[in-house]
Amino acid sequence: MNDELMRRQFESLRNALRSILPFLDDSAVVEIMLNADGRIWVEKAGAGMFDTGQTMASDSSERIIRLLASNDNVEVNEKNPRLATKLPIWGARVQASIPPIVDAPVFAFRKPYPLVFPISDYVEKDMLAASQADFLTASIKAKKNILIGGGTGSGKTSFINSLLKIVSETNDRLYIVEDTPELRCEASNKVQVRTNPYYSCHDAVMDALRYRPDRIIVGEIRDGTALDLLKSWNTGHGGGLASVHANDCRSMLDRMCQLIEEVVPKAPRYLVAEAVNICVYITRDSNHAHGRRVSEIACISGFNAVSGDWQMEYIE
Repeated sequence: MNDELMRRQFESLRNALRSILPFLDDSAVVEIMLNADGRIWVEKAGAGMFDTGQTMASDSSERIIRLLASNDNVEVNEKNPRLATKLPIWGARVQASIPPIVDAPVFAFRKPYPLVFPISDYVEKDMLAASQADFLTASIKAKKNILIGGGTGSGKTSFINSLLKIVSETNDRLYIVEDTPELRCEASNKVQVRTNPYYSCHDAVMDALRYRPDRIIVGEIRDGTALDLLKSWNTGHGGGLASVHANDCRSMLDRMCQLIEEVVPKAPRYLVAEAVNICVYITRDSNHAHGRRVSEIACISGFNAVSGDWQMEYIE
């Protein structure tokens, strides 16, 4: 694609985004959401989610979605009514849908945080205890595998970025896998791979070992790739990081088993307990000044086949 065509496409997209440009340019806004009724909601750091009072016509939102699809050389239509991509310039993660799976075009733009906060920042903001920060720092240096859990919008990616800041201080070679570039790592020796509909997370993790990594990082585990990742972590590639959606530390391990059982009849729980050394759970907390906090950190020591329970010690 030549520079002139790229310029024209960007100008067309910027014009289509005109009504939400103030939110895109506001560094405090972390998510912009359009519902089928045309109302625009945003989530703002320190203020939570709220209705902006602004609306967008369905033809305008559909134009935005089609322009983004065109930028990726794909089509959205009745047979392919969803789009997952990245917003140029702003680098926001995009998830969008059009009819017939929704009543009218909808989208959610998740903006990357402009800064990577050091783990000390979480301590200063009372989102993490100082003793827990010391424990995580020591665990990263000892090349323990750490799984980060939480719900949507809980801050898992931001926390992984903070941990990657510590990882980057080592001389390790990193192999980083994600579907949308959100992980930020200052390490000088790294390979960052982006998955797409033609190159899955499974493919990327299977390719990992051929790149001679010291650590394997996966932005989010959401399918049977969990088994491949744990096998990789457990064969001389310690110090990995990954995130998963779950409700607490125990359910994070259960969730990994559920994902593994998408590809094998029964999850090897002993492997999960051996490969995942530490679970960190982040919860959204409306009573906290920053809307979220680390509520649990657990050190995994094994799986009790008799009781059917994970053996873990919580770190205060």
